Amino acid sequence: MKRIAIVSLLALTACSSLQKNDSEITDNHKASRSEPLPTPDLAQDEVSPEVELVTKDLTPAQPINLWDELSKEQTLTHISNARVASHQKRFLRRTDHLIERANKAAPYLHYIITELENRGMPVELAFTPMVESNFDPLAHSVVQAAGLWQFMPRTAKGFGLKIDQWYDGRRDVVASTHAALDYYEYLNKLFDGDWLLTVAAYNVGQGNVLKAMKRNRRQGKPTDYWSLKLPRETMRHVPKWIALSNIFLNAKNFGVDLPFIENTPAFKEVTIDAPANLMELTKIANIDKNVFYRLNPAYNKLFIPEEHGQAKILVPTKNVQHFQKGIMDIEPGKALGLLTYTVKSGDNLSTIAKKHNTSVTYLKSLNKLNSDFLKIGQILKMPGFANASEHELNFMATLDKNRQRRRYQTYRVRSGDNLWSIGKRFGVSSAQVARWNNINKNSTLRIGQRLKVWPKRYSQFASAKTSYKVRSGDSLSTIARKFKVKVSDLTKWNRLNKRSIIRPGQTLTIYH
Repeated sequence: MKRIAIVSLLALTACSSLQKNDSEITDNHKASRSEPLPTPDLAQDEVSPEVELVTKDLTPAQPINLWDELSKEQTLTHISNARVASHQKRFLRRTDHLIERANKAAPYLHYIITELENRGMPVELAFTPMVESNFDPLAHSVVQAAGLWQFMPRTAKGFGLKIDQWYDGRRDVVASTHAALDYYEYLNKLFDGDWLLTVAAYNVGQGNVLKAMKRNRRQGKPTDYWSLKLPRETMRHVPKWIALSNIFLNAKNFGVDLPFIENTPAFKEVTIDAPANLMELTKIANIDKNVFYRLNPAYNKLFIPEEHGQAKILVPTKNVQHFQKGIMDIEPGKALGLLTYTVKSGDNLSTIAKKHNTSVTYLKSLNKLNSDFLKIGQILKMPGFANASEHELNFMATLDKNRQRRRYQTYRVRSGDNLWSIGKRFGVSSAQVARWNNINKNSTLRIGQRLKVWPKRYSQFASAKTSYKVRSGDSLSTIARKFKVKVSDLTKWNRLNKRSIIRPGQTLTIYH
């Protein structure tokens, strides 16, 4: 390699000599032919500075660890409070959970950090999704919040995120990050640059924080975050966020060995024309389906309809060239996996939809049909998910379940109401209403009491949080069977593993 470098340098020297004028070249021509170039005097084992310079340039650069870079940028982790210390102590008991959190954050963290730095915002905000959604872009809460940043529908639309039957911008990694940072900037201006009040307001709403501040002023109390009385979740949210930020930004100080994350973009945006089928795109790019779908979880049916015109797809950086080549090789007019179906005798929209794992609503929307009337021989466009594998169907079922789960109604108890009459009103049983609200079936209701009720059509998607006290003889599998949930979910909700020992009196959280 050094030899190649020397030849290159000699060639460069020769090239530079061509800048001399013609007369100088003529005068020196004879001398240059008869006399050799002088050899520099070098001590034994000494390397020419030029050679050393070139050989250094040829050494591959060592990848930089994102965590090392982040530790230099922190601005809020110095905040000290007993509530922060308590959460910090709890998190540090299970470093395996911290590593799990880091792995979940890995695909998104570099992008979020870059956006924060471009806006001059604290890097600690990159860890709010760790508290909001545990960096799960598919996360949906029962109160309608969704995505990495847990946007409520109304707030999402207010900050420019689109939501329709095909697409939910709250789950779009790039769009939701832009909207979330816009929201943080707005709130930070409202709260005069106080980031703790800003994060609290993001979690519980600016109105609730302003009311708490107003109440404290009336009582002659301070109005900083630590002095406010806010909902329990928000009282925990901010100190948890600071504790996690401190641990991840100063992991070495806490003896936590975080997984290496290279300080380079994990993905790039690629613009594609609609319609497009994400299942076909995974094949084109030769990308692991789980990785690709979790980078692009905004499309409810893994399909981008024609009316969207174009879409920006996130592709792992290492797959971008392969992906772009694959797109160029697609046969013109094939539309990235768009399928067609020719209507036959006896067909109707309902049977066609059922046969192709879709719905009448989707078919009518895709084909711009104003009625259910079909003609024999009519060609219908079919969404790409019509030939979905079991893997894709399970993924879409998870999205659908998460979206439907939020469709409960809040019912305020009236005079004469009981669980049976309320259940009958919504077409569900009194036992379901009791379970959803974590109350006894024989409980006496109070007038004005608020109950969560899922109407019959959405009751299968309902979710209720229950605390269960472990009894003698219980195991994770017997408890899972009792509540008709998976052991894997039970361990996830309670930060256990399948080999964990549970003891009588221990309290477990169960969503069912």
